[in-house]
Amino acid sequence: MKKILLTLFIGIFLISFASAGLENQGSGDQNQNFTINQVCSDATYTTLSTIQYPDRTIQIINTNMTSVGGGSYQYNFTNTTQIGRYDVAGISDGCSRTFSFYFTIGEELNTGRAIAYIGFIIIILFTFFLTIYGASLVRWKHLRSDEGKIITINHFRYVKIFLFTIAYFELMFLFGLSYKFFSEANIEGFTQFFNFVYQLFLNLIVPLIIFLIITIFVIWINNKNLSKRLNLGLDK
Repeated sequence: MKKILLTLFIGIFLISFASAGLENQGSGDQNQNFTINQVCSDATYTTLSTIQYPDRTIQIINTNMTSVGGGSYQYNFTNTTQIGRYDVAGISDGCSRTFSFYFTIGEELNTGRAIAYIGFIIIILFTFFLTIYGASLVRWKHLRSDEGKIITINHFRYVKIFLFTIAYFELMFLFGLSYKFFSEANIEGFTQFFNFVYQLFLNLIVPLIIFLIITIFVIWINNKNLSKRLNLGLDK
């Protein structure tokens, strides 16, 4: 019990007095293992004492690092679900006896990045509605006379399909960007929702492309047949 309390005290002490010169061991990806390294040539053991997570909670590790030779020690850290900075403290029987460093997982959401994300989300949202509005203005039916006979073939159908396709990818990108924003903000509920929708849009891309190819081909065949009928005076 005393050893645990001593380890916790050392960890809190080292983390609290961490300065701008604290060793940075780089960054890794969320939910991926991160290898912690410590070099101490005259140590026979190196022990990780505590780790402070981005949400400020502290976990007692109290685990020896694995010697890989040449005075280098490693530890494979697996719990990287949180995005942000992880502060690590430890002890050894060599070097400076105690050590501390940090590493980051993902990219932390600072004020500048938050403003950039919100700005891009607003722009994409505005562009999406503008695209939908433009697509709604494009005529789908062929131009007919007062008697209901087709006068002109409407080739703008392709434009309408193109605009709705663009709107699809804009909406997908909007959900993807929102997922990235809420993920870096570490807001779990919204992160899972936006990621689910984004992955759904991604999985539907191939079926969508197949559907578009078939639709465009059918329109092209119908327009071609209709053009022949109009040239023969056999309008519908």
